[in-house]
Amino acid sequence: MVIRLFERNRTSTCIVMYSLYLYFLGLSLRNTSKALELFKDQKRSYVAIWEWIQRFGSLQIFKRKRVTAFIIDETIIQIGDQHFWLWICIEPVQRSVLGIHISKERNMFL
Repeated sequence: MVIRLFERNRTSTCIVMYSLYLYFLGLSLRNTSKALELFKDQKRSYVAIWEWIQRFGSLQIFKRKRVTAFIIDETIIQIGDQHFWLWICIEPVQRSVLGIHISKERNMFL
């Protein structure tokens, strides 16, 4: 996967996107730079990650759609000898799945 976002290719685009992903998952800048140490050939500081966030943080990667209606349904499934509730939320106009959840209990707090 080659995406041309940089004038210079000092850091590959995949590593930049992975670091943004880690940061927006909740890691701090320093912990994100430590997680990038897996890639031995490229060591990046937390300042470089901060600059990437300033540069690409405002870009909208996923297109958000306004959902006007949704349908929630549940069913009980058996896994082994235990019973679980499978919940699914569907948007009826586009027929897309909004979410899936499996739980042991069936209550309104889920």
